[in-house]
Amino acid sequence: MSGYMVAEWTRAEGYSDTGIRADTYAEAEAAAARRHSIEGPKSRYLPMSLRRGIELGVVWGGGR
Repeated sequence: MSGYMVAEWTRAEGYSDTGIRADTYAEAEAAAARRHSIEGPKSRYLPMSLRRGIELGVVWGGGR
């Protein structure tokens, strides 16, 4: 399994999947920054590996 994702984190709901996927951490980090600039400070957008997303229960399926 390879690749990266962007997860949304809120204090009330914890982690959730944004549906954003990237091939590199840098691409995921840039996508997270763009999402934060659009959505504002209500949530945090965190880049992470798909493996970590599965470990945290953010992503339920397998990787690429």
